[in-house]
Amino acid sequence: MTAVLEREDELAAAGELVDRVLRGEGGLLLVEGDAGIGKTTLVRAARDLAHGRGLPVAAGRGAELERDLAFGVARELLVPVVGPTGSGAAAAVLSPSAPPTAGADLFAVLHALYWAVVDRAAQGPLLLIVDDVHWCDVPSMRFLAYLARRLEGLPVALLVAGRPLTLDPARSEVLDAVAREPGVRVLRPAPLSPAGTRTLITDVLGTPEGGFEDACRRATGGNPFLLGELLVDLRRDGTTPRDTEVDRVTAAVPREVERSVRARLAALGPAAASLARAAAVLGDGVDARRAAELAGTPSEDAGAVVDALVEARVLAPRRGAAGLAFLHPLVRSAVEAGVGPSEWAEAHRRAVQVLTAAGVDGDGLVRHLLAARPTGDPAVVAALRAAAGRATARGVPESAAVLLRRALDEPPAGPGRSALLLELGSAEMRGGDPAALDHLLAAADEATDVDARAVATLVLARVLLHAGRGVEAVRRLGAALDELAAGERALELEAELVTVATQDPATRPVAEARLARRTRDPEPATRGGCVLLAALAVQEVIVEGSSARALALAEAALTGGHLVREPVMARLPAVGITLTTAGRPARAVAMWDEVIAVLRRGGDVRGVALASAFRGYACTYTGDLAAALADTRLAVELMERDPSQVLARGFAVSWLVEALLDTGELDTADELMAAHAGLVGGPASSASYALRARARLRLAQERPDEAERDLRECERLQAATGARGGAVSRWRPPLALALYAQDRAPAARALAAEAVAAAEAWGAPLPLAEALRVAGEVAPRGEGLALLRRAVDVAADAPLERARDLLALGRALHRAGSRTEARDVLRRALDTASERGATAIARAAQDELVATGARPRRTRTSGAEALTPTERRVASAAAAGATNRAVAQALFVSEKTVETHLGSVYRKLGITARSQLGDALGVSAPSPAAGTRR
Repeated sequence: MTAVLEREDELAAAGELVDRVLRGEGGLLLVEGDAGIGKTTLVRAARDLAHGRGLPVAAGRGAELERDLAFGVARELLVPVVGPTGSGAAAAVLSPSAPPTAGADLFAVLHALYWAVVDRAAQGPLLLIVDDVHWCDVPSMRFLAYLARRLEGLPVALLVAGRPLTLDPARSEVLDAVAREPGVRVLRPAPLSPAGTRTLITDVLGTPEGGFEDACRRATGGNPFLLGELLVDLRRDGTTPRDTEVDRVTAAVPREVERSVRARLAALGPAAASLARAAAVLGDGVDARRAAELAGTPSEDAGAVVDALVEARVLAPRRGAAGLAFLHPLVRSAVEAGVGPSEWAEAHRRAVQVLTAAGVDGDGLVRHLLAARPTGDPAVVAALRAAAGRATARGVPESAAVLLRRALDEPPAGPGRSALLLELGSAEMRGGDPAALDHLLAAADEATDVDARAVATLVLARVLLHAGRGVEAVRRLGAALDELAAGERALELEAELVTVATQDPATRPVAEARLARRTRDPEPATRGGCVLLAALAVQEVIVEGSSARALALAEAALTGGHLVREPVMARLPAVGITLTTAGRPARAVAMWDEVIAVLRRGGDVRGVALASAFRGYACTYTGDLAAALADTRLAVELMERDPSQVLARGFAVSWLVEALLDTGELDTADELMAAHAGLVGGPASSASYALRARARLRLAQERPDEAERDLRECERLQAATGARGGAVSRWRPPLALALYAQDRAPAARALAAEAVAAAEAWGAPLPLAEALRVAGEVAPRGEGLALLRRAVDVAADAPLERARDLLALGRALHRAGSRTEARDVLRRALDTASERGATAIARAAQDELVATGARPRRTRTSGAEALTPTERRVASAAAAGATNRAVAQALFVSEKTVETHLGSVYRKLGITARSQLGDALGVSAPSPAAGTRR
């Protein structure tokens, strides 16, 4: 059969894919090749094979004019098998009636769509096919890549076909990632061989002579589709396959099939040409009645015209009730090439009218709205803004920006322009587009309403800050605040003004003056009041004023749940940092537990990443190192996929590095710090943490001079933001150690004394215990014992710091000759560190014990202490009653990954059943029903 000529290996691969999925195994097949090489033929053959084996098939196809329709192909692919409804983030794609939601997250949408496929796979195996993936919208391609990485153990096969991508970096990057997936089979169909060329010529024209055969193969490069089109044209002209006809072969070669298609349409008459152009405008799958209406063809004549186009090999034969489709993308391109830009834009404008009259709305109009010529139509602006809202809800701000730029070109009338500019600038900001700044500036400048100007200024201020224009941001915030009456918006503006002004030494006095004018704290009765209270709390932390006042402000900010119920992630970190550093880290952890539960229910991955980072930081203060590692590692993993999270990633990476130092993973910490070296030059608030983390790493690597440089820079940044004591940022203790390691003991001791004084003034236990420990370590021999004993006492509620303090005290006692007491203290250090998973501290305590002549037990390599942070996180969730599915969804991984981790957990804990997890981990067992597996 010529349709599958010389494609036996490819057809066998398609058959193997079908066999795999019918056995309940996942599979991935990628077909790449130039236009006409036979990709679509293979796709059709695979689909027919699947249907013949009773395997359900869902198919989608990329379209050149729909590349800016976010998740257009994913929706086409999934709705027929998943349904036109969905929950959570998936609803934004699958449900046409889903209301747009602010702050959606692309990763959350990808994860939700993956779980929609998992749910469908629970009903039986499924084959998913995407053709013309080179024209697929980027979000849909990212979904395909996300799904491809998670096919193992899932009865779903994925077949993707498209042309090689060389000039489209965004799409080629995603497709290359799919091609690199383990287990993928990549097929690149070869041109027809001489024998294949001869067979095809024989089927159409009869047995060819050698010269004629060679001419056909040279002219088409062995491309099956181009060769077929050439032979159809030659047959129509009455050509015979003899060597004497070689010149006619050369003259008849289709130039991208355009000449051939034009000739066929001209022969059929104006009605056929108009209907073909209408089908090209409306896209594959269009109803013949809609195409006829757009073409101006009488409905009673449409059927005959369509039949003629099928006979002329312009349109593909229709199957059942299927709409119109071109025989091949090259044919569609040939039809489009015959339409001028003005005629094309006008055709799309009329298509909007035809489709709207037919009841089509939403995404069905988007590509036509984008292609139509601007006419100042308010309805077009409204439709494009609504489409942009849907793109935002799908976590694709880049697509929203494309739509809003087109709406701006329409253009909108009157005051609507400022609102549109704000939407556009906000979308560009979320997508990392530098054009956001200009559009947000225009939105604020063109706003005629005071409140609208305030709203635009709130968004603009952060963009100005990150663009290095903090002074202008503060000026604009102040101006907007001065013209605004008291109320919710004024409170939010004041909170933003104080926060932004603190970031720059030049504007710090503005924040101080604003705070000095405030005679009383706002009431926590509204969200605006709580937002300002959070900003005031963290200001108290920054200047290291009163820890008691900082705590009171933070607790007030949480009143009524205004910030937590619908998490205000721009302000909750301020509350979390305040609670953590002012002495109530357990309260911070409890707050973040509640916040993360809300964020996970909403599928807000960006929010979960940020909240996890700050919860991990609080866990280092409570001494839960395993939780700290798990949270900060998850945060880094999620943020690495989101280039807009530079500030938050600075916190997460820094805190993860510090946690890794306590586990002794210096190489991992070094690699992580090197991979994110730019963070030390980022915003002051996160750069300070990054510098301290790198300095502690350099100290552990015995590179004190480099540590000193980082900590001096940290000191400079802190001073620039108004920080006075350094008890919160804690740069003095490691700097004292760096100086001491460079034989500069007097300077080290003076600095350590300053650290103790600052920590005592602040009053929180962990900074004071750390400062006392370092002061004891750098004190003259025999003089530091009192400081170290006090450090141990102060750190009673800070177990990780207590382990360090016990280790330092044990060493000092050993040096002082108190071997018996030293052994007792070092054993306590070893036990405390081991309980908390602080391997580096435990190993040091063990080595010191050996030096005293003791025989300490070895570090555990099994049991709960041997679990990795990820294993502990999975095990703890399962022990609390969560199913594998629930754990996978909460941690944004696959069920297979959860099963793998649990298998490792069972081996390390020496258990065989889920019901034993609680006892093995030392946590309360859930009710029987809660632990039931899916």
